[in-house]
Amino acid sequence: MTSEERDYLFDQAIALSGILEKECVELLGMMENIDDRVAISREISKLEAEGDDLFHTTTERLQKIELEPDIRLRIFQMIRHIEDITDMVDELSKTIVRYNMRTVTTGFKASVNSINAAVTKLIVLINAMREYQPELKEQFTKTVNAFDAFKVDYEKMYDVLIFELFSKPHDVVDIIRCKAVYDAIRDIFEAFEVSADDAYKYVISKG
Repeated sequence: MTSEERDYLFDQAIALSGILEKECVELLGMMENIDDRVAISREISKLEAEGDDLFHTTTERLQKIELEPDIRLRIFQMIRHIEDITDMVDELSKTIVRYNMRTVTTGFKASVNSINAAVTKLIVLINAMREYQPELKEQFTKTVNAFDAFKVDYEKMYDVLIFELFSKPHDVVDIIRCKAVYDAIRDIFEAFEVSADDAYKYVISKG
């Protein structure tokens, strides 16, 4: 793989993460204007479609780059896992519309803010992977751990949110709505954890 091809792949990963970042901006906007959830969800779906196009373009180019099969697969998976998250954010927005969410709770808003913060850290992580050298291993590992911590923190938040949902009087429909959204958010953080695993594998491959 040439330096130009390597730069291309990292540029595409950053571009895909940038689309994910735009999705999160729209999602944050939805928290402030929940009555506009349908229109905002459509905008997120448009961004998700852009992510699909970028992913397919990247994989087509990846197939033409001379690489060992295992390295090609590892790069494919890293990029695919970012694209998976763009799909999941789109699905979250559709879940909000599907379940006709009309109220933004404190826990709901905090969860979306955590997604946005995690995406910012994901971009930092990809850039750290681009610049990685063995002598930076300790610093790089701290960056991965900081990113991975978002999943751990949301699991704790999820337990609190679900406990509150089922321990206090709530309308049954509201329980169904909120749990569907919280579960969709948990899926996103589980996908972030997979991306963190990709980064750890990257460190191991570099020594």
